[in-house]
Amino acid sequence: MSIPNVVRVLCVSVPPEQPTILDKWGRLLNGTVGPHREGDDITLTCRTVGGHPEPVVRWLVNGLIVDDQYEYNAGDVIENRLVWPSVTRQHLEAIFTCQAVNTKLTEPKEAMVVLNLQLKPLTATILKTVSPLVAEKRYEVTCESAGSRPPAIITWYKGKRQLKRAKDEVKENVTISELNFVPSTEDDGKHITCRAENPEVNGLFVETSWKIEVVLGKLVAELNCGYTEYQSLVTLLSSFSFKI
Repeated sequence: MSIPNVVRVLCVSVPPEQPTILDKWGRLLNGTVGPHREGDDITLTCRTVGGHPEPVVRWLVNGLIVDDQYEYNAGDVIENRLVWPSVTRQHLEAIFTCQAVNTKLTEPKEAMVVLNLQLKPLTATILKTVSPLVAEKRYEVTCESAGSRPPAIITWYKGKRQLKRAKDEVKENVTISELNFVPSTEDDGKHITCRAENPEVNGLFVETSWKIEVVLGKLVAELNCGYTEYQSLVTLLSSFSFKI
């Protein structure tokens, strides 16, 4: 009785090296990419070496596969170059993950970076304005700005002249600035401007203006007096009943 020959084939799986992520200048990234601005294109290269069987090198953004096209280079180097066009505010802190995988028996080797964005303020609003203003009387006015990253700095102007007497407070990405100023009659018709600007990037700002009316204190008193007399007359007339 003959015994059949038994051939056993041993398959050895060799994992690829831990991937690395490079920016468009070939610099190694560690944890973050940026800071970038809205509208920038993001270029990232995932690189790994070796592995048997041949690994798949792919990109995921926030856990979804977006690119699995890779190429071999000299020295068993495998690369996948990702171009992510025109990033927006919605991509803030997006997670870009590079995976190298060649078997279902083990977890993929991976590296990841988080997108850091510098963002323009979304709003600048002057709160609780009054009119008219009395000359030589001190006033406080508040401006609030939201949406900047990092938080905006607020600068005040009267016409083209910068005003300095302001106190700022930051809560998360909201900046609140309180201005103290004393108008003069010469300021009548001028604009008080609140400009909110990203402190890291020149030109990333929004602004709003308030046209002020300034009168003398005596004139305001006369106007108030005249209004009071008018109201008294209306009240008196309404108390009579006329018969035809």
